[in-house]
Amino acid sequence: MRKYFIWGFPGIGKSAVDPKFRIVDADCERFKYVLPADAPDSPHSLQNTAYTRRDPSFPQNYWDYVHSVDADVVLLNCHISLLGALDSERLLLVYPSPALKEEYLRRYALRGDNGTYLLHMEAAFDGMVAAVRASPYRKYEITDPNTYLQDLIEKGMIMEQFITKKELVDLLGKCVQLGVYAPEGPAAGKTPDELAQMLFEGSLSLDVAGLKNDLAARQAELDRERLLRDRRGGLSHEELSGRIMEGIVNGALNIRHTDVAPYSFGYQVTFRSAKHGVTYRCACYCSLPDVPEEITRKIESGTLTIDVPDLLAEIGSAEERKIKSFVLERDSGLQPRGSYTGHVASARDVHRGIALDGIIRGHYQGDYSSMTTGTENDTVRALVALKGFCLDCLNKLPSRPLIEFVTAYLKDHGTDVSTPEKLKDWIRRNPDKCALPENRERFSSCLEAEQAALGQKPKKSKRKNQCER
Repeated sequence: MRKYFIWGFPGIGKSAVDPKFRIVDADCERFKYVLPADAPDSPHSLQNTAYTRRDPSFPQNYWDYVHSVDADVVLLNCHISLLGALDSERLLLVYPSPALKEEYLRRYALRGDNGTYLLHMEAAFDGMVAAVRASPYRKYEITDPNTYLQDLIEKGMIMEQFITKKELVDLLGKCVQLGVYAPEGPAAGKTPDELAQMLFEGSLSLDVAGLKNDLAARQAELDRERLLRDRRGGLSHEELSGRIMEGIVNGALNIRHTDVAPYSFGYQVTFRSAKHGVTYRCACYCSLPDVPEEITRKIESGTLTIDVPDLLAEIGSAEERKIKSFVLERDSGLQPRGSYTGHVASARDVHRGIALDGIIRGHYQGDYSSMTTGTENDTVRALVALKGFCLDCLNKLPSRPLIEFVTAYLKDHGTDVSTPEKLKDWIRRNPDKCALPENRERFSSCLEAEQAALGQKPKKSKRKNQCER
């Protein structure tokens, strides 16, 4: 088993680490001086100031002990210049941020260090931290005043720092590729091999444990996104939501506002799959604009198991079959809705192009004996406009949010009526799609006049002037 070495700055809590971790505190002061067998256990004891004779075998005696002691991790506190005798892949320096100076001076006093040591550390603290930062070894900086070495060990933050150069190169390569780590400053533009070398030489500080955690989180996120993309038939969330709205508009999916569960009202959306011979149903407790988003979320979560490629194929097929004109109300044979009599418009009527001019003006609305009828009426009327018909009656839709939704959808699909001028231009160019008789007749007359005058010099006429007005 490989043995690891942690060089620890004074005060990080080396001597207080629980031995259950198979960690040994190898305090070099016990090897630097000749101490009797009955010397106090704590090197910080005042009694040890009496023993001033240097041990001539130091530092070899120290390294002999370090390499022979039965432990997985050995804690060191020797001078940094001696660390070259160790394998750098198995060495880590742990030290405090310069901002923690007062906290560490307090720790030295609490553990009973003598006055000369306290004065020395007060004067030398900043220089020692700077020397650690400049040393050519991997490092971990403590920034929390309440953190001790054992806290870092228990959380796995220290042992995660130990990594071979090859493992580090692989880790950095993945982190850079997935955007988890972006090298900055002197590291900018460096390859993973160069970054790993900088880390081992001490010219770059990285929280390896943090990188591993961030990489694992990113990979989990990508795995989830791959799963969701598979469930969405290879589309993004926004793409599938948009296609579902197209399917609602062109009739590939049937939508109806009704009671979808006991004492619960919302949209019931159904899709009949000829391929599988089944009908998929989805209840959406939201407004009409949010229905595609709700269905997409259900598909992503797996609560709606639907053959998405089959659905997309049917939406595309319905788009090719979409209506290009409609039967006028006067020619439909439908009886306008009166008091509990007459025809009630449905989405099916809209998809077949029956009496769209009358539907959008509210001539075929159901009565209000049901709590869902009002919203169902609004939905059917909105479908007329969403298909791009009867936009001269767009202002007759029952609410401003619904009008804004329809207008935005049409704009995304190539029909811009977002201003009065653009709407007027649409009416001029699409008389056959208008609902109001005056628009259909006036502009149809103008169209006939223009066609009759093709190839001839236009003549001023009363009708021509009327069209221009």
